Order: sequence, then C-alpha cells, then structure tokens
Amino acid sequence: MRDATTRTDTKSWWKEPFRLVQTNLRQPDALYDQRALARETREFGATALLYNIGGIFAFYPTELELQAVNPMMKGDALGDAVEAAHAEGLALVGRFDMSKATRLAYDAHPEWFVHNAAGEALEYNGTYQACVNGDWYQDYAFRIMDEALGRYDVDGVFFNMFGYTNFDYSGRYFGICTCDRCRDRFKQMYGHALPEVENFTDPAYADYLEFQDRTALELRAKVYDHLHKIAPKVAMTGHRGKSDLIRMEVQRAVHRPQPEWPHQSGEQARWARAYAPHKNASSTSANFVDFAWRFHAETAAYHTLRMAQQLANGMTLDLYLLGVMDQDDKRPMAGVQELFQWHAGVEDAYRDLGSGARVGLYHSLKTNRYGRRDAGGEDVIKAAFFGTGAGFRGYFRALYEERIPFDFVLDEAVEGRTEGPGGFEALAGYDAIVMPGVTCLSDEEAAVLDAWVDQGGVLLITGETGQLDARGLRRDAPALASLPVEGPFTVREDMKGAYLRVSPDEMPLPDSRLVMLDGRFWEAKLRDGAETCMTLLPPQRFGPPELCFPDEESDAPGAVTRAHGKGKVVWLPWMPEVQYYRDSLPSHRTIMTDLITRHIPGAPAVLQGAGAVELTVQHQAGPGKSLVHVVNYGGQRNNLYEEAPALHGLRLGLRNAAGDTVTCLRSGKTLPLGAADGDGLR
Repeated sequence: MRDATTRTDTKSWWKEPFRLVQTNLRQPDALYDQRALARETREFGATALLYNIGGIFAFYPTELELQAVNPMMKGDALGDAVEAAHAEGLALVGRFDMSKATRLAYDAHPEWFVHNAAGEALEYNGTYQACVNGDWYQDYAFRIMDEALGRYDVDGVFFNMFGYTNFDYSGRYFGICTCDRCRDRFKQMYGHALPEVENFTDPAYADYLEFQDRTALELRAKVYDHLHKIAPKVAMTGHRGKSDLIRMEVQRAVHRPQPEWPHQSGEQARWARAYAPHKNASSTSANFVDFAWRFHAETAAYHTLRMAQQLANGMTLDLYLLGVMDQDDKRPMAGVQELFQWHAGVEDAYRDLGSGARVGLYHSLKTNRYGRRDAGGEDVIKAAFFGTGAGFRGYFRALYEERIPFDFVLDEAVEGRTEGPGGFEALAGYDAIVMPGVTCLSDEEAAVLDAWVDQGGVLLITGETGQLDARGLRRDAPALASLPVEGPFTVREDMKGAYLRVSPDEMPLPDSRLVMLDGRFWEAKLRDGAETCMTLLPPQRFGPPELCFPDEESDAPGAVTRAHGKGKVVWLPWMPEVQYYRDSLPSHRTIMTDLITRHIPGAPAVLQGAGAVELTVQHQAGPGKSLVHVVNYGGQRNNLYEEAPALHGLRLGLRNAAGDTVTCLRSGKTLPLGAADGDGLR
C-alpha cells in the first residue's frame, strides 16, 4: 500500500483520487488525542481528514462574540488537528456548519434566522436554523471564515446543510421561512407574495421553487469567491454551483418508502460526472443507519457496495463517521479499511478517467420540480435533487440489469448551465439517449435534441415527454419537432386489464404474445414514414372467468419509430418504466432495452453469465487504457446487505480492445485477451 506520508503537498489532495474520512465531531471529541486521530486515519488508508472548524460551535478559541465556543474544549483542538494531520501526510479539510447557531446569535439577531408564518423560530436542541437570506449566512459566516482561515493552514473546506430547510431532525414539518428578508427579496424578484402552502395549488409555488434555487446558488458563489480571495489554495467542496470538487452524501433512512433503492451511490456518481466531468467527486457513505441511531453502523457489505458503485462510475472514496475513528460499533470498519488500502495501491488506475458509455439516461431537474404542475393539487414532485420518480428509476434498473453501460445526461448541461460541455456537445458522445416521461422541456433543450437526432442520434421517449414547458405548463404543441407522431394527443387514463399484442418478429419474447399494460396510454396521428410495432388490446373483462376473453381490439401501436435526418426517434405511448419499477416483469425490461440496442452499435463491453451485476466502462485517454468494473449486487436483498457471494462462469468481452492481456485490479492477476469474434469482441 502506498503510504500517505509520501504526500507532502497536502494542498493538492483534491486533484488526485483521494480517500477521505469525515469525522462529524461531538463536543467531547475535542478532548481526543489529535495525534492519535491523525495516525489512525492514515493507517486506515485515508489521504484526507475532515475535521470541525466552526459555525454552530467553534473547535478553536474564537474571538467572535456570536459564535459559541465548544464548552468542553481545552486548548485549541483545531490547531492541534491541523498540525497532527500534516505530520502524518494528511490533508485537513475543515467542516463549517453555518446552517444553525446557538442562542448567543439568535438572541442578538433573531431576524437572521428562519421563522414560519406563525412567527415561530426553527429551533432544535438549542440551535436555530439560519435563513439563507439572513445576515448570519450573508455576513457573519464570512467573519467566521476570515477568522478561522486566517489562523489555520487547512487544505479544504466543506459547508454542511447549505440551503433551505423546513424540517427539523425529528422530521417535523415547519413550513417555509417568512422572515422579512425572504418576503422582501421574493417580492422584489417576482412581484408578489410568498406562497402560503408548498404545492401547486398556490400560484406562487412555482416561483418559490426557483427562488430557493437561485438564492442558494448565489450564496454558494458568494462563499466560494470569498474563500478564494482570502485562501486561494484552499479547495471548497460542493455540488451544483461553484466548487473545486463535488462532494455528496449517501445514507439510509429507516422510514424511506420501500422497495429499497440500492443505487443511490451510482445515481450520485453519474450525476457528478455529467455535471462536472473534469472534477474529482465523492459521495460520503454515512456509517450510521439513520440520524436517530447515529451509533449503530451499517454493514461492511453496504458500504462496499456503495463505494464499488462510486468507483465504477467515476467517484472516489469517502467515509462519514459521527465522532472519531474509535467507534462503539466497529463492525464495518475492517471491510472499509481493506477497500481504502486496496485503492491506495491501485490509485493510478483511477486517475483522469472518462466514461466509455454510449447510452445516456436523461435527468431532468425541471421535470423533478415542475412535472406535476399541470395536474395541480397536492400530488407534486418536490424540488428533489435527483430523478427519484418511478419512471426514471425504472429505466435506470432496466439498463443496469441488462448490463448496458450508461451515463446521465442533464437538462442543465444541454442548456449550457453546468461545468461540462454544453448544448450539442453534451450529447455528442452518445449513440442513444433515453427520456422516460421527461414532461418538461425548454425550447432550447428541444432544439438541441432535435439537432442531435438529425446528426445520427437515437432518441427513445415515453409517455408525454416534451408536452410541458420549462415551468410545467401545458404546451400547445410538443416541444420536439423530431417526434414520429403529431397532435392532437388523446390519452386513455385507465389501462387496468389492458395488454399489448406482440408478434414473434417484433420483440425477442418468443413465448409471449401479450404484455401487461397499466397506467395511461396516449394516441396520436402517425407522421409519414413512421413504423410501428405491437398493438393495444384495450382493457378487458377480468371477471368472472367465463367472461374473460377479448371482445374489443385496437390498431393503436405500442411503439412508433421514425427517421429524422440521420437518426431516429422511438416513442412509447405508455410508460413501461413505471410498470417495471413497480412489477419487475422481465418482458417490460426486454421491450425497454431492445428498442434502444437494435438501433445502435454494440456496447463497448459485454458480460455473459448469471448474477446481479452492474457493468461500467471508463477510459484513461492519456495512456489509452480502459477500466471495466463488474459490481456484484448478490448480497443485497431489498434492504438487507450482506457479503456478496462469489460469481463463477462469467465471460467478459471487450470491443475493439488493444493489446494481448488485461490486468485484474482486485486479484492482481494478468489474463490473456482472446481473438476478436465476428462482432469485434475479445
């Protein structure tokens, strides 16, 4: 294993494949031997230690009157930690939590903090939630930064809980902040009052979602610019908006709706790569089960599955502990340490990687926010960061389970609002893009997508993709000019008891002539040159048994394909991805993936053999190497994560691979590459 003490330039920690341990410190942890903590962190295999600086409580002797000093600290814990970390060759990343303050600040300036419509402050265990627009965030936080970073030679900073919060730690809903600063700023930006409820029954709610995003990103940019003015060599973590590296978090929540979604890490890694492909990124794996049980650890198998997804999709390693390395529940520590130490020995293979995937899954922040606006009422998708809807995750699962390497394509990237290639260039590397129920499209997005198809891309869309504008309002005509159908669109709302008829030459479903159909189904006029497959068998009687036979047929197609320029668009006028997420029927998965792969060249890698695995491909452009990951999900059964059983009999084929051998990073073995077959696989 490479010894972390060989790293003398701790300021460049974030430019390499780092291994970070976050210690969310409690007040008594300031008394822990900082030299021992740094040594334990290095021996664990880490290259960086995340340590408290201040905000709620200062872990150094602050002179600022409104920042509380850790009452259990003796001396200068932060100063000792910086010195100890650097002596061990570790970077010290400071943790600021400006999201709250103690009663010292609240009593002096209650107007800086969140208050709901009833005038109540958002208080929890003697701490008060700061308002993004108030001067604790907008002014006093900068005084804390000036003091701490003026005294201590830290190598990076992390800001906790950056943004709007309307729940407390116990999950109690509090309501939006209606402080004077929020009311005035919202009125100035949008010309009307704040919403009274957080759903689309209130006409101001759509503006409020945008307001939250705009003001939080403006504050992040303000913090980033100030940091680099006072400490130019200190790296700042973040995600959307200005940052030097992307850092996120993956954790369990015991009350999260089932079924379990084990792909959080893969989602976040794909998003990070799509948002800023040139940046290093990590998603810290929370060691505890949930906030209420911060001292009961996850299993080692859960951590390693999370981290395997991250490595397979361009992230590096990151572990989040409450407290120091000496945990009461040490069960996962040995397994995670083994992974950290292994990564230290092979980290050169993880430098400067880019994705080799040729299929993109469209991630629409707009659809997350505004996709239910047209429906009105309280059934809305909140301003979630990820595409957590059943449709998005249904297609995610289908691609993963069919072992099709894929990336995310972000709506923000297509509009040129990320740090990666924008516009047409955001799509240029893909043979196919899947848009599952992406209802909200801007005119700019639609024009780029149409141009990409015209130049040879294959676009698969489902349901009413592109029927709403960027803010969720119904369009007069679909956004995409490349659609294989034209309006007006009609929708059948209830397909309970319906099917699609499938003939053997239409789909690789040799023993099935019917496929279950549920949900909604759309019909529209075919454009000239459109081709169809499958037909609708409308809802049938399903009781009593004597009457269960078809008495109504239809020629409405189950899929429509049409050339547009050099490319093609495939429209599924139903949403098999939603059904697949719910029902996990293999026939739906087959339809969803076959309609992509039949139109594009073969994948860069193919894996044959039984087992629940994820296949990804990454490239190192400099040395011309490829990195293939096979992530084993065999130990996961819903929300149970145990050690995955070994898989045997798998055959990996690489398309157009150069050289005569491959190196297995986990075993260290070198294996020969076979001769290419007729499909270019070796």
